[in-house]
Formats: sequence, structure tokens, C-alpha cells
Amino acid sequence: MAVTAAKSVMAFRVLTMAVDLCRLTTRTMNVNAGHERTSKARIIHQIQLIRGITKWK
Repeated sequence: MAVTAAKSVMAFRVLTMAVDLCRLTTRTMNVNAGHERTSKARIIHQIQLIRGITKWK
């Protein structure tokens, strides 16, 4: 049960990250450089978290 919940959370994070990346590439976010910089930093942080969850030991 916990594995299914973890997979659902991870899938949601991946979907959110994909939407954020799409917005960055299509420039639908605010053109404010500070906002864009923090958005990219947040996406990088999300990728690092997902890598940590899916890392095989």
C-alpha cells in the first residue's frame, strides 16, 4: 500500500515538473527574470528529489 502511495506522489511530482518545464520553454510564465530563475531552481530541486527517491542501491 505504501509503495502505491509513493508511486502516486512521485507521478504527481513528475507531472507538475513537466508542466513547469513546458511553461518555461513556451514562455507563458512571467518574463520577470527573478521569477524565472527561482522557477528553474525549484525544478532542479524537484529533479534531485525524484532522483533520490528512485535511486537503486
